[in-house]
Amino acid sequence: MFYTKLKSIILASTFLLVGAIAAQPTIIAPSDTIFAALDTLNELHSGEISVHWDVLNELDSEQILMCTRSFIDTVSPYNYPYVQSLPENPVEGAYEKFCWGPLCYNYGTDASSSNASLLVNLQSGATDTTFIAYYYPHNVLGTTTFEYCFHPVGDIDAGSCHQITYVVTATSAIENEPGNLDISSIGTVYPNPIEGTGWLDYHIRTGDVCDLVFRGLAGKEIMRESGLVLSGKVAIHSEKLTQGLCFCTLEINGIAVRTERFVVVR
Repeated sequence: MFYTKLKSIILASTFLLVGAIAAQPTIIAPSDTIFAALDTLNELHSGEISVHWDVLNELDSEQILMCTRSFIDTVSPYNYPYVQSLPENPVEGAYEKFCWGPLCYNYGTDASSSNASLLVNLQSGATDTTFIAYYYPHNVLGTTTFEYCFHPVGDIDAGSCHQITYVVTATSAIENEPGNLDISSIGTVYPNPIEGTGWLDYHIRTGDVCDLVFRGLAGKEIMRESGLVLSGKVAIHSEKLTQGLCFCTLEINGIAVRTERFVVVR
């Protein structure tokens, strides 16, 4: 059953990029994927999702860093370049902003300031706790992935990057459970964890065009089952997926309405 309030879904862990690790900061991120239901989100959180990361300097020397945001995959419509929505001129589309160092930047800002007074100076062994990413679905359903890089001015390759994926569905209501013939729905993956082959039950309402989209922890689509009709079950072969935490999203007419998580083991 989908969460009735916003939750992140994995325990805290530390992420290091491969390559020139000695030159890079360490990003400490409590989650890679955030699930939210619009009805609960709008009711309890004013439509806002926020994610906090720490950035740690494990080098023997000082690091001076800015932050750059990139789009990996966005919902449609997406409000970029950002246009403020006014009552007399409403603008459709999800949007985002972030805070880094002494400033919170305007919606749709691609990178923090390169001005020396606004960079983050990290002494050896120090941790910066100022980074916060905000996402506003603005009533748009679907999956959006951003990448944030913390790096010296003009040299992203010398920094560290990490991705965050937001999965936004319509409702957390219990009537989304399989067995309600008035809606298209999916059950839970079984067995869970999957080692070899697992299964997922589904029911498709007449007239709905539905896909099942399978993603790994970073939110990247791995495979898709299309053309589902009536009721049945889908075989999930673990060798086609990445090891670890995975997600299956039911899309109806191109809109994500429900996501189930499961674990793949080898």
